[in-house]
Amino acid sequence: MNDFITIDDEKYGTDDLKLLMGADEIREPKSYILLVAKILKSPMRLPWFLKDICAICLDEQDQRELRLSLIRIQVDAELRMNQDIQRYQQRRYVTQVIEILLFNDLMLAPRDTVEEGDAE
Repeated sequence: MNDFITIDDEKYGTDDLKLLMGADEIREPKSYILLVAKILKSPMRLPWFLKDICAICLDEQDQRELRLSLIRIQVDAELRMNQDIQRYQQRRYVTQVIEILLFNDLMLAPRDTVEEGDAE
């Protein structure tokens, strides 16, 4: 069951915040965590948040934390895909788009294998 918490007059799913933060309890979430949580709540509104996503400026530690948050959502979506395929495909897609916009690649993207004959 997904309970909600209100932060700055906006409702956020506690399960989403816990997953994004990688914690069993919700401490004060950073603004980029709240932005991702807001997008996950309404994935079809992703195009409206692209400017906000591209405007994110983070130090190295926050970049690592955000990327781990995005990866946690992707892994969770893959693990739960059979529960609600449309919902979890949208969640995975949203986090992949954010990761590509901010980091220029996907950490969990399948890699092309180099065959022995090609590696000269």
